[in-house]
Amino acid sequence: MKNLLTILLLVAALSGTVFADEPQVDDQPPVSKFRERISLRFLCDYNFMMIKNTAYGDEPLSSNRPVDVGIGFGYDSLFTLFGTSWDVSWDFKYGLPFTTSKGHSDSKTFETGLDLFPGDWWLTAKVRYYSGFSQNLEDSDDDSFIDLTVFDMYFSMLWMATAGGRFAPRSAYFLDRRQKSSAGSMVIGGRLQHNYAEDKDGVLGYEDDKRDITSFWGDMGYTYTFVYDNGYFWNLWGVVGVAYGREYADDGNLLLPEADMKTALGYIGEKWSWNVVLKCGYSIIAFGEHLEEKFVSAFEILVVRRF
Repeated sequence: MKNLLTILLLVAALSGTVFADEPQVDDQPPVSKFRERISLRFLCDYNFMMIKNTAYGDEPLSSNRPVDVGIGFGYDSLFTLFGTSWDVSWDFKYGLPFTTSKGHSDSKTFETGLDLFPGDWWLTAKVRYYSGFSQNLEDSDDDSFIDLTVFDMYFSMLWMATAGGRFAPRSAYFLDRRQKSSAGSMVIGGRLQHNYAEDKDGVLGYEDDKRDITSFWGDMGYTYTFVYDNGYFWNLWGVVGVAYGREYADDGNLLLPEADMKTALGYIGEKWSWNVVLKCGYSIIAFGEHLEEKFVSAFEILVVRRF
């Protein structure tokens, strides 16, 4: 009897150990919100832009806008529409004039954008302005300055088609969501864009030194975020698209392919979060007898504080 009682006590003790070591059920959703609804964003970008136009020789035009700084604001659940909570983020960036390189044409720039996140959608409205380009001439020690101004604005809609509630791109690029585990999604969307360029030096073959294009884009790609236990993450993003555009000066039709690639590495904490983003984009515009290629790249740093 004494031996039986000892065995029962041992079994009870082992059972208690097993139940004590049993993992707790995690009821946290795959993509979770923070308690704070307001976030303040601090941005710093190092930029490069190159335009190659067959109307102006073989050497590309380069912008001189190395550093942009900016500030942004985010608000969770700004309003509810169609039964979905809409979150908003706004950014404004401006080029620092004293960071331009000597001997090159100064590039004056600013950029502002509004981002909305209803469910698995990412909606963006953006306005960008940049001016001043330089060309490196092979037979001269001096650069040729081109007084070129480019102004464009667009509205885009991207749908995370296979996110399934497990993935949110804003977790990597806006730092206002916490993604629990590694996941990705197919990206499908489109964009309406208006681009206006003015060549005050009259060297790029534009009609009356101006070019005015409205285009409709279709985009498709894939993105994936690797999530690590220590709060770090790494995102990869690749989207390609094609557009139909119309140039007002000569009433011509345009077909415009593009590619958009970027990657983000960062950390999400309880109050502070940060990331570094490397992005590049390539597009081609065929107008009249000329072909224009544009390459844009940036190294970006974002720091977010939640309140």
